Amino acid sequence: MHVNLDTLQAAYSKAALLVIEDPVYLPVFERIEREIALFKNQGDTIQRAKAIARR
Repeated sequence: MHVNLDTLQAAYSKAALLVIEDPVYLPVFERIEREIALFKNQGDTIQRAKAIARR
């Protein structure tokens, strides 16, 4: 299964609704939150590497 930022953000929204209904879903919500941050950071790192390579 391929995960992209859109998929993570959709899951994040759904998890937020679940947390409101039952806090038992909080670990899932937090995990998705971390995955989104990692995904964005990875993109930033790749962009920095490309910028350095172009020099």
